Amino acid sequence: MAGRVSIKHKRREAPEWVFPWKQPGRPMASKWIPFLLVTLVFIYILTSVRIHVTPPKPWSALNASLIQVLDNEQGMALTLRAREGGPFPSRFEPRDWAAAPRLEQALADAGHWSPRPYSPTLRDLPHSPMSTAVRLAEEGKPVLPKRVDQPPANPVSAPLKPGPVLRPLSRISAAEVAGALPAFDAAVDAAMIAEDWRFLIQLDATGNVSECISLAGGDEAGQTSLIDWLRRVTFKPDLGKASRWIALGVEFTNQSADESIHR
Repeated sequence: MAGRVSIKHKRREAPEWVFPWKQPGRPMASKWIPFLLVTLVFIYILTSVRIHVTPPKPWSALNASLIQVLDNEQGMALTLRAREGGPFPSRFEPRDWAAAPRLEQALADAGHWSPRPYSPTLRDLPHSPMSTAVRLAEEGKPVLPKRVDQPPANPVSAPLKPGPVLRPLSRISAAEVAGALPAFDAAVDAAMIAEDWRFLIQLDATGNVSECISLAGGDEAGQTSLIDWLRRVTFKPDLGKASRWIALGVEFTNQSADESIHR
């Protein structure tokens, strides 16, 4: 039977490890020196520092005074003085003032002012008697002039002839027609007058008509003569646009034979 192996022998025969798992022994002086220093400092503070604690002073004395006044002028003056000089002064209330009702009545009377009734006094007219009576007109003679009847003058009626006039529809106004309209020499009948003529016209930069298209539709009588007449109408130039389109309507009105039609 093998003998018992001691712990010292196991430690001595054990292989060397990478780290020393057992802490090396520390001297006793390194443990007791910090303890002694802390103890000495505590004893010094305990014996040298003195803290004096004084009781707090009261904010105000615990006493009060009571004054009883009568309900008269002196008592009201003392009460007002106590309120204004005390720790909790009260604000001024106009209703509690003795003169408040009189002031309120005066304000009400001023707000409901009404003017005094106006009563004019009549004055006597100056007495100036007329020396002689004044007549407005002599007896037996008319005052107004006598009316003379004149025969009515027969007006000379000039012969009338139906002629075309322009009616702007779109992109043009009546003021853009330059100069007088040319004369319309073609024959005009009742069907031509009753037709609603509308034309789409292309203008160049100088205001001359370069293209004229009828919007009435079909080949109505007088359409060619109206297109030829519109080609001779001159409009205001617009040099900023090389070409522009406008829409016009043509109507017929009675005109004198020697009347020149302006724009």
